[in-house]
Amino acid sequence: MDYIQPYLDYFTANPEWALVIIFLISMGEALLIIGLFVPSTAVLVGAGVLVGTGHLGFWPVIIATAVGCILGDQISYWAGKLFGERLKTMWPLHLYPQLVAKGEDFVRLHGGKSIAIGRFVPGVKSVVPGIVGMFGMNQLFFIFVNVTSGIFWSFAHVVPGVLIGQGLAFAGELSGRLLVVLLVLLVILAVAGYVIRLAAAGVSPFLNHLLARVSGWAKARPGRSWQRFARAVSPDNPRSVLIVLFAAMVFTGLIALLNLGLRAASGNAVSNMDVSISSLMRESRNAPADEIMTIITMMGDTVVMTALALAILGWLVWHKAYRAAWAAGIAIVAAKLFEIAVKYGIQRARPMELPYSGASAFSFPSGHATMAAVIFGILAVLVSHSMGRWGRAMVYAICAVLVVAIAYSRVYLGAHWFSDVLAGLLFGVVMMAAFGVAIEAIPPRRIKPLGLFAMALLVFLVAGSVHVATGFGRASEVYAMPERQILVPVSQWVNKDWELLPPRRIDFAGRPEENFIAQFAGNPDQLATQLEAGGWTVSPVWTWKKSLPYLNPNASLQELPPRPALHEGLKARLTLIREAPGGADAREVIRVYKTGLAAAEGTTYKPIYLVSLTREVRSRGFELYAIPSQRPASEADVEALRDVLARAQGISMLSQHDRGGTRQDLITALP
Repeated sequence: MDYIQPYLDYFTANPEWALVIIFLISMGEALLIIGLFVPSTAVLVGAGVLVGTGHLGFWPVIIATAVGCILGDQISYWAGKLFGERLKTMWPLHLYPQLVAKGEDFVRLHGGKSIAIGRFVPGVKSVVPGIVGMFGMNQLFFIFVNVTSGIFWSFAHVVPGVLIGQGLAFAGELSGRLLVVLLVLLVILAVAGYVIRLAAAGVSPFLNHLLARVSGWAKARPGRSWQRFARAVSPDNPRSVLIVLFAAMVFTGLIALLNLGLRAASGNAVSNMDVSISSLMRESRNAPADEIMTIITMMGDTVVMTALALAILGWLVWHKAYRAAWAAGIAIVAAKLFEIAVKYGIQRARPMELPYSGASAFSFPSGHATMAAVIFGILAVLVSHSMGRWGRAMVYAICAVLVVAIAYSRVYLGAHWFSDVLAGLLFGVVMMAAFGVAIEAIPPRRIKPLGLFAMALLVFLVAGSVHVATGFGRASEVYAMPERQILVPVSQWVNKDWELLPPRRIDFAGRPEENFIAQFAGNPDQLATQLEAGGWTVSPVWTWKKSLPYLNPNASLQELPPRPALHEGLKARLTLIREAPGGADAREVIRVYKTGLAAAEGTTYKPIYLVSLTREVRSRGFELYAIPSQRPASEADVEALRDVLARAQGISMLSQHDRGGTRQDLITALP
């Protein structure tokens, strides 16, 4: 966040530069062919995110987006009007004859509506304005449709980003670390989706051009074999492009996978990149994000992936696509055998010790990433087989997003090194591509791909939901950050080691928050008992389910649980609340955080906790949610709490210390 925040602050202070970028991206997306390669959706949704988080204004972003896309379409229209039919022979349109032909058919089918509809149709939207200009559409009519549809298109791209930004702002209210984890995940998913889109839009036309030249060269050579080869790679063969692409993916994927495997087996088990990424994830960990990532990683567990694989195979057998079922079954079994064999062969240790046995005790490659990539890859190949380029891109993007999310969760939770996940993804891509070659060469019939896709996603969601509902508690314990506890004598803690603990709560990036007013050695339940006698009420441990009242913008403060303020990424072990003196518009909140120290006395020891006191008042976020806003506790509040602790019968005051002008008490629970 320390790296991101300066850019956010700059755009907040100089919004004109952000608006210039938004304008250029929006215009570039509407220009002939160039729009194929402009990541407009990601950028414009990102602009909406900045609006939702309060860094940019809503209407300036909408205006910059609308003006850019309207002007870009107008320039494309003028190009078509000026050059006419010659436009199709000019660069870069002459590289995309199939796309131009598809755009012409689209315009003939929809007429004037093609301008508005085409904005939302991937591929053809980059050529429609030029084609309607080439066909001689009336300028005034084009302006009317261009302006109205451009405004609607702008809202359709920016508003979802605003909602995402509001969600991130909400997450940021809960935890700065959670915000960063979600931002990183969203960026990774956006990049993955854009790469799929770019491949579908940009690689195929260039490959078509290359295949046409290779096919022409082969046709000119004598011999029946050369003629067969020419027909196989000819762009006129609807399977040629995909077969060549899949074959290239198999070749390059195997080379990259072999390189990773040799590095992992060479003795240099963990690279500097692995260590750096693992350290970054460990520093970013926090309780709310841990819960989200645990759920995502459980969606990739063996039981869920097995249910998904059986559903796909069952569907193929039911529709009598036996060859496809055999090919898919062989690919899935081969992936599992590959994972087990390589894990036993290399025996790389995991970044964090986990209660796994057998092959699962080892790290390289990631079983979650391998099986998710293979099974979702097979699903994508089957479903997209009979689709057009952009339908295929959508299916692959959806499957890729699910696979990447599962892979990201493994690195975040410390279950795998980055190279483990990368190896699993590479092998999954190789198996998917090999399966794709088989399917494109001998396509299955009557498998009803859309029904297969809907059924598979439903099975995935149902199986995953049941698995999470029944095993989340156990999984949370497995993936929890290991706690390290240092034992020190009570006298050493009182005289010296109390200074090792921070005087203030530390949020993300090391920023200090409220003061800790006490250090407590003992069982927090004993502390809770004494505070309840003083009028405090124990609040349940925060979970995502407990945060549902935050989504009600009309909820009162009494209906809202205390915000999950974290210390070094950890939730409070104990939270207590009571109404603040002077009315119901504010409340006092005590939070107790566990530390890595424990006070030892003889053969027993007492964990040491840090105690903070704050006030909370109700606040709204764009009238979409209500979340308590934290305020420093007054001196009167702090003294009142100290009086309660001083009078408590089960607690002993050991010493008092001054920490930068703030008093901090050392207290312990009596035996």
